[in-house]
Amino acid sequence: MTNNVVNIAENNKNARRLISIIEEFRKLDPEIQAQTITLFLLVVARPGITMKELVQQTGLASSSVSRNISALGERHRNGEPGHGLVRAYEDPQDRRTKRVDVTAQGRRVYETLITILAGGRPE
Repeated sequence: MTNNVVNIAENNKNARRLISIIEEFRKLDPEIQAQTITLFLLVVARPGITMKELVQQTGLASSSVSRNISALGERHRNGEPGHGLVRAYEDPQDRRTKRVDVTAQGRRVYETLITILAGGRPE
């Protein structure tokens, strides 16, 4: 019985942490979509990843990846301010290839997420 109570408590703690992570993204954009969050995390995991690789890894259409990366960047495609978390740029060795890196703001958001996962409180 005690073991079961411990498991429930641990599950509740983990669920609260995951909810806190979702809330961090909702602070950026109350309507942020899961695919946008996924793309951000892929860019953090693989700085310099190409747009083509993002399409391959997510199974999203290239237009969807482009739209979401724009929203995560400086400006949405519709001209509204973006979140400033990533930066898309031409590959200097192949101008046809677009690469994506995380910005300093994106790194701060990611560090906040890691703090939450570790059980800490964001600053």
